[in-house]
Amino acid sequence: MKLIKQVVGMSIFVLILGWLTWLSTEVYITALHIGPAVITTIHAVIIIFWVLFIFSFFSGEIVSGAHIRLIYRTCNIIFGIMFYLFLGSILLSILLAVVPTLSSTIAIGIIILSLALSFLGLLQARDITTTTYKVPLSNVPHSWNNKKAVFLSDTHFGLMNHQRFSDKIVNKILSLNPDLVFHGGDFYDGPTINTAPITTSWKRLTEKIPTFYTSGNHEMYGPYESFIASIKEAGITVLLDEKTIHDGVQIAGITYRPKGKDSEAKTVLNSMSVDANLPLILINHPPTFHSSAVSAGTTLMLSGHTHRGQFSPIGLLTRLIYKKYNYGFHVTEKMSAITSRGVGTAGPPMRLFNTPELVVINFTTD
Repeated sequence: MKLIKQVVGMSIFVLILGWLTWLSTEVYITALHIGPAVITTIHAVIIIFWVLFIFSFFSGEIVSGAHIRLIYRTCNIIFGIMFYLFLGSILLSILLAVVPTLSSTIAIGIIILSLALSFLGLLQARDITTTTYKVPLSNVPHSWNNKKAVFLSDTHFGLMNHQRFSDKIVNKILSLNPDLVFHGGDFYDGPTINTAPITTSWKRLTEKIPTFYTSGNHEMYGPYESFIASIKEAGITVLLDEKTIHDGVQIAGITYRPKGKDSEAKTVLNSMSVDANLPLILINHPPTFHSSAVSAGTTLMLSGHTHRGQFSPIGLLTRLIYKKYNYGFHVTEKMSAITSRGVGTAGPPMRLFNTPELVVINFTTD
């Protein structure tokens, strides 16, 4: 049933994007004055691309191997390039409406700019940066003074980013020498992959540093139970609507819930029997349910999910949806909230003007 839903969802997704691709292609064909023979070839290439794209997404349920990862990665890179070509086609359409005899040189220039932005996005997706915040805690052991944590989210380990990317992140975290690590969800990404190398990679971290995690929405796009089992096997403390206590501080995680499930989130938080005399660090994948978190006595909420739009100008859309909580550090009443822009990528491996991020949190005691 889950596979059928994924197939239907992907089919609708591809039909919509395929139609938009077709429209933008027609704009370039018009602007470049391309002949009928070449047009037929272009249309055939577009159809082949979308067939390969669908195959690469669902192939993990049937076969596996480096060649599948290569097809999947290549298709997603092309998809990212097509996104910027689509934006270019919108600009070109406006220009053609104003100047019907527009020189084909302008269209070529827009294509070159789209390719340049795509290439820059590919480069910036590999440039992991750090952002540092200071967070005060009350009623905690003195050991929390100057304690350092690393918070990361949205690693999206899968066919796109696998063991090499995981090792890079683990090595980066180890170099920061934190006292503990929080992962805000979307650890894995569908479809089905071999999780053993990722488990082994993260064991190097958890053998030295306590690590806490709750789930995101992308784990649900693959074999959820297998993904969670792999994370537990890596030595990570998995908090799915659960609470634990670490060195006198409550740490909780709630499983992914879409926006609008405030009453459900409130019920779950109330069921955790939060001790009002101790600080509560809450990991909640999307930057939502702030009022419920405040009511539950949360001191610090850690979220991801938005990617800050991942690549420009999608950040304008995520900002519209999540308002000020789209990214960064904010204080709501007595609760601090941090939204990370994430360290991995979903879909195209691009992050234009929005580099991947590890958040360093320096705790102080009142």
